[in-house]
Amino acid sequence: MKKAIGLLVLLLFSVTSTVFAQAGIAVTPGRVYYNLDQGAEGSQVIKVTNPTNTELEIGVSFSDWNYLPSGSNNIKEAGTLENSCTDWLQILPDTYFVLEAGETKNVEVAMKVPADVDKTLPVRTSMIFFTQLNPGKAQDQEGASIQVTVRMGVKIYHSFNTQSSSELEIVDFKNYKDEQENKIVQINVKNSGDIWTSGTVEWEIFNKNTGKTQTLAKKEFHTLPNDLREIKQILPEDLKSGDYTISAILTYGDSDTINIAELDFSL
Repeated sequence: MKKAIGLLVLLLFSVTSTVFAQAGIAVTPGRVYYNLDQGAEGSQVIKVTNPTNTELEIGVSFSDWNYLPSGSNNIKEAGTLENSCTDWLQILPDTYFVLEAGETKNVEVAMKVPADVDKTLPVRTSMIFFTQLNPGKAQDQEGASIQVTVRMGVKIYHSFNTQSSSELEIVDFKNYKDEQENKIVQINVKNSGDIWTSGTVEWEIFNKNTGKTQTLAKKEFHTLPNDLREIKQILPEDLKSGDYTISAILTYGDSDTINIAELDFSL
């Protein structure tokens, strides 16, 4: 039994095209935002589609979530995290429904903010999961018959203010080797604003000996207020011995605010 469960969970996150012939849920949007004050009510619509050629039974459930410093999602039981707004939500008309092949349903997500809620937490979150309750049939690469279920999550964000300030700051910049002896540079970014904020970091390496500059790929990240995000970059393996300056160019917010930090190092 334990082995079968392990196979099923793996396929939730690594579904092949063969699997999708019999299993799948399409959900949009992936994020839902509410700006509601104390005692206010509002609702949003999530579209859930069955892209398969068979009937799907869908169950709706809630969890709490926030971000780990690495940026990964920290999923917890509903109502357990300090920043939870799960108790404010209701699924209409029901948390169970059936989708015929190719059918799309509009699921209403109603939010009612308590009149006496503490406003010192500027942002609250929840996660809505749409889960296929009747496993689909598929074959693995060796032709063995397997059962596959799919679960899709939608992030819920709540803020009290319609006009909030995005503010990210670089609070640390360092370089080191990891356990695999990769050369790493890392900046720590703190969200000191009062709203969820996304950004990108672009890295530029300047070789002081040759005068050449190398640009590395951008990295996207997301934060909630008071988050400390650890953003790491592996340096190129072919980086030659010498003296370098690496710049971390942080761009964030609707106005594309830019912060730049520099670090000198030698190889």
